[in-house]
Amino acid sequence: MSFAVHCGDFAADEDDDDATWVVEGFAAAATAQEYARRFIRAQIEDLRRDAPSAEELKQMYLMFGEYAAAEGFDSAAWVDHCIATPASRKAETDYDALDPNP
Repeated sequence: MSFAVHCGDFAADEDDDDATWVVEGFAAAATAQEYARRFIRAQIEDLRRDAPSAEELKQMYLMFGEYAAAEGFDSAAWVDHCIATPASRKAETDYDALDPNP
């Protein structure tokens, strides 16, 4: 059994076929969830430097960011955590390190 992360672009048009994609092949649900966590954190950290407040950062993420969803992962709570707590290590945003299809 393998697990997947469903990703997408909040800013994309509904008709854009490239607006969503799936990263498949994770050996464990926990690894897929960690990939989703790092993916979302990377999006938020990229936007953070241009956001004057936490509220605006969240708005920017929901308008311009990319999302990730995995089974058993509460992405809404994670987004709030990431906005309130900036990343302190590069590994927190390195989702590529977990990609099962490098």
